[in-house]
Amino acid sequence: MDETFTKALGANSQQCPQGKQWVSFRLVDELGEGKSFAGLPYEIFDSSGTKESGLLDSEGYVRLENLQCGPVLLTMNAPYAGGVDTWYERLMIRDHYPLPITALQVAAEQTQRRPADQPSPSVIRAAREKAEFYRVEVHDFVEATRHLPPASAILAPRPSATLAAHVRQREKVPSFGVALTPNKHHVMEVKALRARRPLLSLTPEFSALDAYQLSLFTVLAYANVGQRYQEDQTTPPTYPVPGTIGHVLHTCLANIQTGSLIEDPRRFADAKGFTPLLEEVPYSKRLEMIPFDPERYIKVEEQKRPWDVHSLDHPETNTQAYITHDDRMVLISVRGTQENPPDLWRDIDAAQVAYEEGVGQAHQGFYEAFKAVKTFVWPYLRNVYIGQKIVVCGHSLGGAIALLLAEWIRRDKQLSPEVLLYTYGAPRAADKTFVEGAADLVHHRLVNRNDPIPSVPATWMDTDKRLWIPGLAAIVGGASFGGPIFLAGLVNFEGDPYQHHGTQHYFLPLPLGDKEETSVLWQPNCSGLEDTGCAYYAAQTEADMANRAPFLQQLASMKHHFTISGYVPACHATLLRWQASCSTPESSRLTPREQQWLQKEIESYQRNLEAWEWQARHIHRSHAGRYAPGKRHALERAIRRAGKERQRLPDALGRIHELARQPVTWAQVYGAAMSHPDLETLLARWQSHPENHPSETPQLVRTTRPTQTIHA
Repeated sequence: MDETFTKALGANSQQCPQGKQWVSFRLVDELGEGKSFAGLPYEIFDSSGTKESGLLDSEGYVRLENLQCGPVLLTMNAPYAGGVDTWYERLMIRDHYPLPITALQVAAEQTQRRPADQPSPSVIRAAREKAEFYRVEVHDFVEATRHLPPASAILAPRPSATLAAHVRQREKVPSFGVALTPNKHHVMEVKALRARRPLLSLTPEFSALDAYQLSLFTVLAYANVGQRYQEDQTTPPTYPVPGTIGHVLHTCLANIQTGSLIEDPRRFADAKGFTPLLEEVPYSKRLEMIPFDPERYIKVEEQKRPWDVHSLDHPETNTQAYITHDDRMVLISVRGTQENPPDLWRDIDAAQVAYEEGVGQAHQGFYEAFKAVKTFVWPYLRNVYIGQKIVVCGHSLGGAIALLLAEWIRRDKQLSPEVLLYTYGAPRAADKTFVEGAADLVHHRLVNRNDPIPSVPATWMDTDKRLWIPGLAAIVGGASFGGPIFLAGLVNFEGDPYQHHGTQHYFLPLPLGDKEETSVLWQPNCSGLEDTGCAYYAAQTEADMANRAPFLQQLASMKHHFTISGYVPACHATLLRWQASCSTPESSRLTPREQQWLQKEIESYQRNLEAWEWQARHIHRSHAGRYAPGKRHALERAIRRAGKERQRLPDALGRIHELARQPVTWAQVYGAAMSHPDLETLLARWQSHPENHPSETPQLVRTTRPTQTIHA
C-alpha cells in the first residue's frame, strides 16, 4: 500500500501548479450510509501546513479545491458540543477523570455494526463513486485516544501510514489524522464504536435475569484486575489475563470483535460454562474503566491508577471489592474475606458493635470490612453518581458486607439513591433493630439448600462454653434431606438476636437422574430450611462440643456455598426453567414431580422439628435445675422459636400448592428487560452456546420473547 502511494506521488500526474490540487472524501458507517456523519466539523492540513476547516454535508461528503501540492491530512478533533445525549456531557465535565469526547466519537457510537455475514455496502459505494476505499476508526482522527479502545489490528484496507508521516513533517501539522491522496476521491468506512454490557432489569421486583447476571458479576469480585503496564507510564496498560476484572470490563465487553473472548463462556470471570446475556450499546455506555492517562489527569485526586480506582484489596480485613458504572447504574460487588480457618472463625465468632451509619448493631468483623469498602466506594460515588440506580451484590461474607454497605448508601442524604441489593449465601450481619431500620432497602437474598453460611452467626458460635443442650443441633435423620435439618437456638446472649434482612429466595436441588440435578427456586417463608447446612456440619462431632477446625474445613468444601458450583448453576437453571415455563402452554411454576418433591421436604422437616421440640421440652422438664438461669431462659426461647417455626409450616405447604397452580410470567423472568427491542436477538446469541441450551427435561424448551404486552 505505501509503495503504491510513493509511486503515485512521484508520477507526472501528481505534479501540479501551486494551489491547483483538489481532494474529496466521504465518511460512511458500516452500512454504507453517510448521513450518520452529517454536519461534523473537520480540519484539513495541506503540505504547506495551511489549515482549512468546515462541516461535512448531509451525506458526510466534502470536496476541497485549490490545495497545495502533495497529500493532505484530515483530522476530526472537535469536542462534542451537545444535542445527542446529556450522558456524554456528564462524562466530559465530571470533576475527576473527565473524558475528551469528540463529535466524531459520539457519531460513531450511534452507528450500528454490520453483521459479519453481510457484504459491505461501503465497498460497493466506493466502487460506484470511483473512490479510494479505507476502513478507519475514531482512533485515527483524534488527538486523545487513551479513553478509546486500542487501535484495531484487523481493519483493512487502512490509510497509508507513510503518507501521513510525509505530511506531518511540515510545521503546524498535527501528529494525528488520516492522510488523503491529492486529486482523488475517498470513501472511508468508520468502524462503529460499540460495546457490550450485561442486560439487566434493575427493578425492585425479583427477576431470574438479574439473579443470574449478578451472580456472574459477583464471581468477578474474586478476581484481581490483571493489569500489565510499563513503569515509564508511556504505554497504556493491557489486561490480558482471562477471568480478571480488567479483562472482562476493558478487553472483552468494551472491545467488540469477531472471536472476542467474551463469546467463549469458559473465559468469563472463571465462571466455567456460564456467560452473561449481553446487550450492545454505545461505547460510552459500557461498564467503564477509567483511562490510564497520567499526562492528562494531573490533579492530586486523579493520581490513582485505574486498577486502584476500580478495585479494593484491603490487607487488614482481607476484603476485596470492585466498582464500575454506566449510565444505568453504579455496580459494586464485594467478595468478602477468604482466610484460613482461624481467621474465618474470628469473623463468625465476633461480637456486635454499633452500626454508626444507621441504627442497631452489626457483626464486628463484617462492620470493620464494611468500613474499608466504604472508604473505597465514597470517592467514586462522589465523582460518577448522577442519579443512576446503585446495585450492590456480594457472596458469602461479602454478602454481609454488601448489606451494611447498601444500607449506608440508601441512608446517605447527599446521594438519595435507589439501591438494589442481591446477595448469595450471605450470613446474618446485624441485629433486629438494624433489620427493622433497613426495611425500605430492596434486598433479594438467595440461599442454596445445604449452604451452611446463611445460618451463622449461631448461638453456639457466640460462646466458648460447651454445648449445654444435648442434641441442640437436632441430629434427626430426614427421609429426603438425608441428614439433620434444624439448628435451634439462633440467639445472641449479649444483645438482640442476629436476624436476616431481605426477601429470602431458596434453591432446592431436584435430582433428574444419575449425577444430574436442577434447582427449584421458591420462597418457603420459613427460616429452618436455611439452617440445615450449618446444623449438619455442626453435628459432625462425637461429643456435645462442636469441633471448630473440622467444622470450618467442612464449610470450605461445601459445594452448595460456592459461586461456581452452587449459586451460578442454580441461578442459571432457574433462568432456563422460567423461560421454558413461559413458553409452554398451561405451564406453572412447579411440575407435579416438583410439587411432590417440595411437599416431601416440608413434611419431613415438620416431623423432625416436632421430634426436636419434644426432646427439648423433655430436657427442660427433666434437667432445668442443672442450668443457670440464662441458659434455662435461652432453652425456653429456642423452644418457643421452634414452635413458631412449626406453626409457619402449613403456610409453606400452602405455598407449594399455590406455586403448582401459578404460571411464571415473562416479567418474573426478565423484569424491565422485557421491553428491550432486541431481546429475541440477544437471547438467540446467548442460546447459541451449548451451555445455555435448555435440557431435554419436561418444560425446558428453547424460548423467545412473547409478542404481546406482559404486565407484572
